[in-house]
Amino acid sequence: MSLRPRHYVLLAVILGLFIFNIVRHRHDARNVISNTPAPVIVTKPRIDTPAWAAFDHAAALRDETPATFDPALQDLNKLIPLDANQKDGHIEDIHGCRIWLEFYRQGAAQTHPDPKMKDRAIHHIDNCVKYHLDTGV
Repeated sequence: MSLRPRHYVLLAVILGLFIFNIVRHRHDARNVISNTPAPVIVTKPRIDTPAWAAFDHAAALRDETPATFDPALQDLNKLIPLDANQKDGHIEDIHGCRIWLEFYRQGAAQTHPDPKMKDRAIHHIDNCVKYHLDTGV
């Protein structure tokens, strides 16, 4: 069988598509966005107040039964206004962290349409415990 000019054109097109797909695949593999959360950079000092200690306690009990968790949340809610009277500048942080804790606790993170929402809530609460700051991640 002898090759005609149209066969050479067809072979060139097929070879060109093959090379194009290899280059595109390698380029896409380098530009994949990671699913890991962005690192948190904190420049503020950690604030230790009774309200944050109560938050730490409530966050540690986040997977416990309501009989165990609810008293810890009530203690936190009682101490937040006292923390506001100290004018430490972090009162909105403890409110944001408490909202994430309640969001997680009510099961909204587990039933959210985004399947990664539970991991985000856990990551956010853990950052609140670690930094005593609403990191917003």
